[in-house]
Amino acid sequence: MKPKHFGLITSSLLFLIFIVLSLMFQSTIYLYIASVCPLLIVPFLPDIRSNQFIKPNQAKGAVRLITMENKDKADSDFLVILFQPGYVRWKRGKLFFNMEDIMKDVYIKPDPLAATMTVLKYDLFLHRRKKNWIGISLAQLEQRTEHLSYTTDEINRLVIRMSDVNELLQGPVNQSASAGQSIGA
Repeated sequence: MKPKHFGLITSSLLFLIFIVLSLMFQSTIYLYIASVCPLLIVPFLPDIRSNQFIKPNQAKGAVRLITMENKDKADSDFLVILFQPGYVRWKRGKLFFNMEDIMKDVYIKPDPLAATMTVLKYDLFLHRRKKNWIGISLAQLEQRTEHLSYTTDEINRLVIRMSDVNELLQGPVNQSASAGQSIGA
């Protein structure tokens, strides 16, 4: 059991125990203690979902992560996140996707009505705790749509350069290696 779940269950049980004790013994002291217990519960409550996670296997075709192959190079140049309009909740702060969910060698049907948004290098960041999860700042993308002829409700494709993603994934390793070299020098 996760420590957060254990803390939530424990603090909730304490609250219920002191409520029952205050009723059984008609004691105001137990009631005062029970009134403080919600303060113990709050840190263990799950956070309101300020992030959105893309999980293609649970989305039933509403979203796909596809790499676009370049015929000249062995590596793919672009990662395209295809989704149905309304799938991405733009009011949430961040959109996360897992690098292991990417499909290769998939044909994308041309759509003349597709509204595409480019995700730049500074829009990307790593998830703090989950390995291979990349985040996209939705607030920055939404801010850039102010100057476009379409809105976020019409966007159904996000395009990311794979070189930006690979650089982000290898970034902390390079920084720690260069820090080690400068210390030893």
